[in-house]
Amino acid sequence: MKHLKKAIASVTALAISASNIVCAYAAGKKAVEPIEFENIPLETLQMKGFSEKGEGKLTVFDNGESDFSVVIPENSSKTLREAAETLQNVFERMTGTALPVITESQADSSARNICIDSALGTERPNGDISDGYRIKIGDKNITICGATQAGSRNGVYGFIEDFLGCMFLTPDDTFIPENKTVCLEKTDRVFKPATSWRDVYAYETVQNKWAAKLRLNGIDVESDDPELSIEELQYEGWGTWCHDCYDYLSPDDYFADHPEYFSEKDGVRVTSYDNREAYLCLSNPEVFEIVKNSLAKKIEENPDVMYWDFSGNDNPSLAGCQCEKCRAADKAAGGTGMGTLLPFLNKLAKAFPDKYISTLAYLHTLKAPKNIKAEPNVVIKLCSMPGDQASAYLDGANANSAEFKAQVEEWSKITDKIVVWDYVVNFAHLLMPFPNFAVQAKNQQFYEENNIIGVFHQASREKGGEFASLRAYVLSRLMWEGSKTDVAGCVSKYVAAYYGAAAPKIIEYMNLCASELCKSHKKLGLYDGLMPHYSGYLSEKNIERYRKLISEAKEAVAGDAELESRVEAVELSVEYAAVLLPEITDSERQNILSKVNELCEKQGVTMVCEWDSLENFNKTTLESTVSGAKKDIKKRRTVGGSIAGGAALVATAGAGLYFLIRRKK
Repeated sequence: MKHLKKAIASVTALAISASNIVCAYAAGKKAVEPIEFENIPLETLQMKGFSEKGEGKLTVFDNGESDFSVVIPENSSKTLREAAETLQNVFERMTGTALPVITESQADSSARNICIDSALGTERPNGDISDGYRIKIGDKNITICGATQAGSRNGVYGFIEDFLGCMFLTPDDTFIPENKTVCLEKTDRVFKPATSWRDVYAYETVQNKWAAKLRLNGIDVESDDPELSIEELQYEGWGTWCHDCYDYLSPDDYFADHPEYFSEKDGVRVTSYDNREAYLCLSNPEVFEIVKNSLAKKIEENPDVMYWDFSGNDNPSLAGCQCEKCRAADKAAGGTGMGTLLPFLNKLAKAFPDKYISTLAYLHTLKAPKNIKAEPNVVIKLCSMPGDQASAYLDGANANSAEFKAQVEEWSKITDKIVVWDYVVNFAHLLMPFPNFAVQAKNQQFYEENNIIGVFHQASREKGGEFASLRAYVLSRLMWEGSKTDVAGCVSKYVAAYYGAAAPKIIEYMNLCASELCKSHKKLGLYDGLMPHYSGYLSEKNIERYRKLISEAKEAVAGDAELESRVEAVELSVEYAAVLLPEITDSERQNILSKVNELCEKQGVTMVCEWDSLENFNKTTLESTVSGAKKDIKKRRTVGGSIAGGAALVATAGAGLYFLIRRKK
């Protein structure tokens, strides 16, 4: 009997296990974080409180009239003058009256002024506030001043958003409430960014100097060169950025005479491997001297640049130099390429103590080394690999987010200067719905708790990604305000301001999309196709629900060409997902594809993937993607049927065994 009971227990456990496998296969293990956006009436954004006068308020406009002037220094930078002119334009659109913008020499110090950047003796904020600023609204004047003109510029844009209730929605669109009377609470506050170095790498942020209005400092907003690409405008403050070791020691100059300077693979020195650039041999002392001298020359040519990067090339097939010395150093450090790279960086940092020397923690150098500390002026740019956009790094609620959380925590023991390189879009499907707003506030909190001095949010370099401007806006505010930012409220206000009468349905769509991802308990990866979410938020049923909401949103703004276009950008994301559905007819797919192409043309979208054009998507990619999805479905159903059948068989056997025992008793 004892053995029979054990047999029953084993069979029952096996049956439960088999049924659990089916559930796990379908749903995964960890839940994502839900977020709820609110439907905010546009009227609530109109700042009606401006019309209320009082003892503790300064009246700037009274029924459309004002005697204020905007005063800037004689030596104002072009971008500071542009900020002052933006303030002038905002007041004119808000009240119907434009304030004059004048310089200090033209100003009357006894008059009422909005003084920018120490104009007329404004006190600068004390202490290290990075590119923050001080705003003082007094009995007579308003002063906006940073420690630098860049800080003062941030102050102007911060004043426009945080005090006047405006929103810089896109590179071309600003929401401005309308009030002929503007009374502001008297205050004296200092604003310091939560993150010292801030960048959202996206097509939109470099258009029309939107980055300046978003108070980002990782993008060059001083340049007026229309020929500069997104790559050339990004990485403000850095002399070199990444994957640049050959910029210091080039194979063209050295390989013929000194192959030993370059990485070894299978006993052979190589400058490329698997069709990608290889690495340098960092254990070779002559390599260090050449790199040091090359860096010295770069610094001499650009003495004001503070950050200089030295990092390996982008080659996932080659784990650094494989010579005996390099492999030994990496092994001693715990099996990470940082065993050779970090000591090399430390020597460079000592040679240039007044500069920051950075490197990438990426691929074979991602893991933090054992028994090596970083010099105080070494900066680690830590890539969020594998990362996840459905589970916050603070929680580590699934394997990917937990792994990156551990990496950050390990690196923060080695250095207090980390720049997180975070990936925030689906690079394989730039147009597909990607509900990742829920994790951002907690991620920012995690950064603040772990020595993160900068964040590089990599989005899409292509025009027209899914909610591209909204995502850039929210991420920018998070890096400035910090984790106290109400992300749900921020998104809700943005949607109300941007989509007008369509906002309630857009909010409903976003909430449904996020909640369905949450219910599916799935990870949200950077290269996910539709299939990982086919039984979740991108199911055929859910896509039909999204379509209905978008249709209702379009009806709400019918006749308003601008608002219709904004809703159509959301519609494009839904239709793009629909065209990937594996179980629709060929004629249905062609109709949807025609709709996708029509919307892409309207929105100016030419790329649907980081490496694939819309043209190629039409020719080959869509067909191959759908074909692969159909095979995946067939495989899933075969495997699922086998597992379910096995579970049923085991359960049946267990039941039979149970009744056999009863009969024996």
